[in-house]
Amino acid sequence: MIKRKVRYNLSIVNRLTLLMLFLAAVALIAFSISVRLANDTKGGAYMTNQLGLLRMKSYQLLSMVPLEKNQYFRLDLFIDIHLSSRDYQLLERYQLLGEFNQLQQQWTNDIAPKMRQASSIDDIRLEISNYVLQIDHLVNRIDQKTESQLATISHLQLLFILIIIVVLLIQMYYLRKHLLIPWRKLISMAEAISEHDFSKRFKTGREKNELELLGLAFNKMSAQIESQYLLLEHRVTEKTAELQHKNNIVSFLYWATKQLHTSRPLCERFLVILSRLEKLTPLSQFQMRFYEADDLEHYQQICYGNTQKLPHCQDQTCSACLIPSKPISKNGKSLYWYLQDNNEKYGLLFAILPDNDVLTDEQENLILGLIEQMTLAIALDRQIEQQKQYLLMQERSAMARELHDSIAQSLSCLKIHISCLQIQVDPSSQDSIKLLNIMRKETSIAYSQLRELITTFRLRLNQTGFYASLQELIKEFEQKLGFTFVLNYQLPLNIISTKYAIHLLQIIREALNNIYKHAKASRIMLNFTIENNQTISISIEDNGVGIQNQKPEENHYGLIIMQDRAELLNGSLMVESIPFKGTKVMILFKKNSDISLTVT
Repeated sequence: MIKRKVRYNLSIVNRLTLLMLFLAAVALIAFSISVRLANDTKGGAYMTNQLGLLRMKSYQLLSMVPLEKNQYFRLDLFIDIHLSSRDYQLLERYQLLGEFNQLQQQWTNDIAPKMRQASSIDDIRLEISNYVLQIDHLVNRIDQKTESQLATISHLQLLFILIIIVVLLIQMYYLRKHLLIPWRKLISMAEAISEHDFSKRFKTGREKNELELLGLAFNKMSAQIESQYLLLEHRVTEKTAELQHKNNIVSFLYWATKQLHTSRPLCERFLVILSRLEKLTPLSQFQMRFYEADDLEHYQQICYGNTQKLPHCQDQTCSACLIPSKPISKNGKSLYWYLQDNNEKYGLLFAILPDNDVLTDEQENLILGLIEQMTLAIALDRQIEQQKQYLLMQERSAMARELHDSIAQSLSCLKIHISCLQIQVDPSSQDSIKLLNIMRKETSIAYSQLRELITTFRLRLNQTGFYASLQELIKEFEQKLGFTFVLNYQLPLNIISTKYAIHLLQIIREALNNIYKHAKASRIMLNFTIENNQTISISIEDNGVGIQNQKPEENHYGLIIMQDRAELLNGSLMVESIPFKGTKVMILFKKNSDISLTVT
């Protein structure tokens, strides 16, 4: 479409220029006429002075009558009167040149001869008086003409002032009508547009000027802005809905992630998530199939929308399978996705998609992301179950080792001694009594070791961590020994894992138990430090009697078990003892993870 340029046929600038030129012309005319009239009156004052000089010289000559011959040169009265051509032009404009010439001729032809003949003042007084009267009459005529000229200048100036005032009023009216009022309309329209009010329009007349063209441009701009504004509102509404939808998806993924990593059964977690997934996608009738290992023939299938709970459900508080589903679509196609990781299939997810619906890329990405989270949740559950089984087997192995190293050996020794006792002929002999004493002692040792093992197996780590469990252990032995321990704990927070903490607590318990039974100490110091951000050092030091070399059998099994536990930490156990001065037990091992060193 070819745009046609709109032109104005009535220019405000041109009209204002014409008005200004008219005012300037009026002012120039008034100024030029006033200057001209003022120039016409310039010689009037000079002529008045010259005529006054004539009058004075006339009276002076009258006073000198009778004149001597040597005074006749004074009778040339007009010799000192200097008139220029402009003065003659003034007299001619005033129509007084004839009277001035008549005065000059009358003096030369009539009064001057009589002045020569007069013998007294009275002879010529009357003629001089009449001549002076004629001079005064000419002066009056000049004054009247000058005043008339000045009055004419005043009248002309007043007339031009009135003309200028009228022109100014016309100009003010024109400016108000064609400039101020349209300008205010444009300002009002601009303010309305700034306040998102696009209903106002600028009304134009038949004749187009600059402001009306500007008003047309404003009208067009307002219409375009209104259309763009409505379009932007529509787009904002669409984007808001789209962002709201994305926010719902993100919120759903966040909620689903939290839901997947709870302690509830897998079927409950998955069914609750799939029921909410129906609201975000056109899919319905979700079903899940869980496989046992890689055997695809044996599986467990779950779904929601049931009328009663599944018969194998062991959670009486769960009602996930009773969640209602969307109405079943008559025409739809079945879709499925594998829940697999590293070529290991954990299950299969089924859903129904109506024939007239399709999944968008966003919905497909949502489903794929959710399937990844579900697969991860299944894998984590299986890893946790395997870890539990591994820990159970490891703990059973530790129990077997403890029993083998303690009670089993004591019972084996008892078995040998009983066999020896059976061989003896006389049960009351010294040898038999000695064997009985040994058997009683071994039985006491086995009972004591059994109590220690029971304490070991009952040991549990405090839920708050190693440090809290250590505090409980220290408090227990402080009550037994009756004094307060010195604790120097310089380890970072959470640097000792649960797996290591159990063994460390057992080593510390065994060391404190030995102090309680044998050391007779009055001071115990526990130090927990870390060296070079890697090696953890733990020492238990007392000021007791130390380890007596003549009684090694009393601590034999305890030290061996402590050494075994230190080896489980990939560390080492060292025991330093000075008789009657004390014992120091030190454990060294590497920290199990890189954790920032925040000292508690």
